[in-house]
Amino acid sequence: MFRSLRIISICLVSFFLLNNQVYADKFPEGYPECWKDAKNAVDTNYAAMDSSKKNLGQHNNLFCPINSKVGHKFFLVDFTSPLKEAQVAWISKRIFKDALFKDTPPYHKVSYMVIDDTAPQLQEIAYSQCRFKTGNKSKFPGEETNDGCEGNKQISEHFSDWLSLNTEFEKVFLGKNYEEAKRTLLFEYLFHVLREPVTDFTPEYPVRELVIVSDLMQHSKRFSFYSHCKQGVVDKPNKCRSFENLLKKKIGAETVKKYIEDRKPKKENLKNLKVTVLYINHDYETRPGLSTSLVELWEDLFEFMGIENYEIVKQLAII
Repeated sequence: MFRSLRIISICLVSFFLLNNQVYADKFPEGYPECWKDAKNAVDTNYAAMDSSKKNLGQHNNLFCPINSKVGHKFFLVDFTSPLKEAQVAWISKRIFKDALFKDTPPYHKVSYMVIDDTAPQLQEIAYSQCRFKTGNKSKFPGEETNDGCEGNKQISEHFSDWLSLNTEFEKVFLGKNYEEAKRTLLFEYLFHVLREPVTDFTPEYPVRELVIVSDLMQHSKRFSFYSHCKQGVVDKPNKCRSFENLLKKKIGAETVKKYIEDRKPKKENLKNLKVTVLYINHDYETRPGLSTSLVELWEDLFEFMGIENYEIVKQLAII
């Protein structure tokens, strides 16, 4: 009898070990097998939510694996021009709510930074945390509860905490009244996020996506698309000159080409990177038809920088 019980016990232990191994093989390296993984636990040190505090009172690595970096999605959102209600709604549906957890794998870090009148070196990340898993089946490996070492109730509770934080941050982020800026340093913010370790968006992450939400109208004392994208006798930008033309433009003792070459990120900083642009339509500031030449200008910039994996998604015109 004791021998039979011993055999049964060995079989059960083997089953659970095999089950966990099969589960672990389903997702990329660095994913915790369980949220309480002995070697790589998920940080669930959740604090009381406080919308008046930085990061809602949470630390930047909440819900992240303690000993690994599996991915980072970084949202860079341009608030330098006033946004209409329809634009805010479009942004909300693209970077928050269902779109966020349906398009972002579990345990990938999610960060948000505002583009306003602040110099990028002085700008702080508005919010950062990792996307906790739902416990349900999805297109992402590692999304489901690992029955060998996790409980559905605990997973559900942690996901609910993550969702509540993200929903509250959306209200703070999109509900704030941003003042119209005197400049739009898109190039500088792009270079800052890709170059500076302080943003925690380095190639240490095997998967990275930078999402830029903007009307793409670079505007500074050095060079401005409000002049570069204005041809003929018109009051508003209507068509951009070529990227080659922009590179030749003089800014003080150097050209735009020299300015970009000296400041763009190194090739190694572009590894594991995808750039997605959510192009906001600002018809009240420009003339219809500008978008085609403006998008081509940015496509040429990405290629000049060495960014090969990119996508530009245009917002529909607001009637």
